[in-house]
Amino acid sequence: MNFIRHILTGKDNQTWDMGKVSWAVCILAVIAAAAANWWHGSVIPLIDFGGALTGVCVGHGAALGIKKSTEPGQ
Repeated sequence: MNFIRHILTGKDNQTWDMGKVSWAVCILAVIAAAAANWWHGSVIPLIDFGGALTGVCVGHGAALGIKKSTEPGQ
C-alpha cells in the first residue's frame, strides 16, 4: 500500500495528486472494460486495447507535465 501511496501522491508524499489518481482509475477502467468484454465472449483486438491504453497514458501524461510547475517545492 505504501508503494501505491507513493506513486499517487505529490512531491510531499502526503497529498493525493488528483491527476495521478485519475490516471490510475482510467487505466483500471480500460482494463476492466476489456476484461468484461472478454468475459462475455467478445474478441478484443490488441491494437484497440493498446490504442485505448496509449490514449489514456498520453492524455494524462500531458496533463501531468502541464501541471508540473504547480507542485510545491521541498
